[in-house]
Amino acid sequence: MLAHLKTTMIKFKNGSNSEARKNICESTLFNTTKKAYGKMYHEHFLEQYKAAIQGVDYTSKWKHTINSYYLAINTVLLAAVGLSLSREKLVLPETAHDLILIIGMFIAIVWWVNLRTYNNVLAAKFSILHCIEEHLPLSLYKTEWTLLKTIYGRPRRALVDGLVPVLFLVFYILIFFFVK
Repeated sequence: MLAHLKTTMIKFKNGSNSEARKNICESTLFNTTKKAYGKMYHEHFLEQYKAAIQGVDYTSKWKHTINSYYLAINTVLLAAVGLSLSREKLVLPETAHDLILIIGMFIAIVWWVNLRTYNNVLAAKFSILHCIEEHLPLSLYKTEWTLLKTIYGRPRRALVDGLVPVLFLVFYILIFFFVK
């Protein structure tokens, strides 16, 4: 069982997603049959689907809250550097100025890694929803992703979010090397 799951995960990573996803769904998500579960199967199934949707919503909201936090930190750091540089004489000692920039670079990198993690978690949560939808009359989320892929090619939901920390990192590097 474990070896089969490992092989399936390798296929999933290498691109044969639909078959691999189906194998993962069937081997890990659905651990009992309707008959074995009993008469409450459908009711509990829908409740768990609703909980999965709420989990996606919660994770997405938390990701946006974290983004606001990192944006605020970076704004304060860049404002401090900008204010110190706008004076005729540096308000902060040069080492403190450089330290702020290094801290900013570190925060930008951590922000980017954090975003990738949240995007991976959200992708997994949506994959679970797609698995559940295979057993429902309508596949709303799966249809949405299919439409996005058809219209835009490959959805790039993480491209814009991931670009913001990279831009902050570039600002910090440029200021560190070219502004004194």
